[in-house]
Amino acid sequence: MSVSRKKYILTLLLSLALLALVLAVALLFSGGAGGDTVRDGEHPLRISEYMSSNTAFPNSEGVLCDWIEIENTSDRPFNISGYRLTDDFTQAKFAFPVGTVLPAGGRIVVWCTPDCSGGLYAPFSIRKQGGETLLLMNSANTVLDRVDTLRGARNTSFIRLEDGSFTVSSLPTPGFENTEAGYAAFLTASGQGRGDVRISEIMTAEKLICAPNGEPCDWIEIQNAGTESVDISRMRLSDREGEARYIFPEGTVLAPGAFTVVWCSGDETMGAEYAAFRLAKQGGETVILSDAFGSALDRAQTPFLMDDTSYARISGEWTVCDRPTPGYENTEAGYAAWVDAMGFGNIQVNISEISAQNLTGLQDSDGEPHDWIEIHNAGSEPVSLEGWYLSDDPAKPARWRVPAAVIAPGEYKIVFASGKDRTVGELHTDFSISAGETVTLLTPIGIVADSVEVPLVPQDRSWARVGGTWAQAAPTPGQ
Repeated sequence: MSVSRKKYILTLLLSLALLALVLAVALLFSGGAGGDTVRDGEHPLRISEYMSSNTAFPNSEGVLCDWIEIENTSDRPFNISGYRLTDDFTQAKFAFPVGTVLPAGGRIVVWCTPDCSGGLYAPFSIRKQGGETLLLMNSANTVLDRVDTLRGARNTSFIRLEDGSFTVSSLPTPGFENTEAGYAAFLTASGQGRGDVRISEIMTAEKLICAPNGEPCDWIEIQNAGTESVDISRMRLSDREGEARYIFPEGTVLAPGAFTVVWCSGDETMGAEYAAFRLAKQGGETVILSDAFGSALDRAQTPFLMDDTSYARISGEWTVCDRPTPGYENTEAGYAAWVDAMGFGNIQVNISEISAQNLTGLQDSDGEPHDWIEIHNAGSEPVSLEGWYLSDDPAKPARWRVPAAVIAPGEYKIVFASGKDRTVGELHTDFSISAGETVTLLTPIGIVADSVEVPLVPQDRSWARVGGTWAQAAPTPGQ
């Protein structure tokens, strides 16, 4: 073999070795770009959160738009230069700029709007109604992750759970962990969150719990979750972005762990604790707590709520709660403390006798016999029954509202179950009683004081509490 041919072969081998070395280094620093072999859920890069209707969370340039968060779940940095995002299978619409490195466990946000370009702006938006597919690809167009979008309410995001599924969140965290702590960190980093004052409970479908004026009213509870007192004077509450619809009065200080309640009556002239807006039972509103300068401190997106249920922050998570605690901790102990403070911690008013087939016995002021319910105060103090309820339907315990009436200690009070619905003088409910129905006595704050299922008893006999047990008896109304 000639010397020149040997030199050629040696040069070729050196070139190939150098090329292999360059490719190896490139693959190392690119995180495997162009050579990823991916099976579902196995690649460390993934779409971890997205928002499709953003009117409250601007980026650092003040732009309000949709966004997608990418997470590096691995324990090493990942160079994502040239990696791509798109909402179109036929074209990669966005590529990460050269030099984009995602730290171990880090997150990066791509802002999705056709109105901006360059940097971390992708030239597409995300449909609010859902139904499209977001794709994360490497530089060789290998799909690393895909998400089929869901219909999104305004200012809520979709966050990825451990099992890979997505769930709606009222605490968006672009670039931060999808937790309450991540939300607080996001607010602080964006210049919005300061201190430990936060929204802790909301009620939008109030039928029983009354404001100080005695009327049922929606409400928002604010908590100081910190260890020092906070002056919340001039802080703001609103259900609309950029509007101060309620301002806390001067001198309002929350002690550590303390709560305050704002009653959303729609009429601020009722007093300093009343706001000039109401809340929608069907949900979809954003309740915003801001500082005196209008910077948001906390937000909560309201869901649809059934009557007399609240939306409460419990152990860091928002959940629908059937035991509201306005002004108290969202715990069993807090509920017990609230019930006690409202005067219902030791209820001694009960149903003592029911007549469901009164044909010839007790008559009303019209000279007519009707079914009747006897209520007994077994306590040692008089009790106002105003705002209590009687019902023959457990599904509607607040059917008939008892008017202003006081029952003395040891007294037995008769309420006719005639259907005549009278609340002045002699009391008549708007319903009658049949065998098999359940009669319920409900307190003004929704606690069932007593509940009795009425069996079939003979005519002109009653169903009575005798020695602590229920039995058929000769009627003794008022005794």
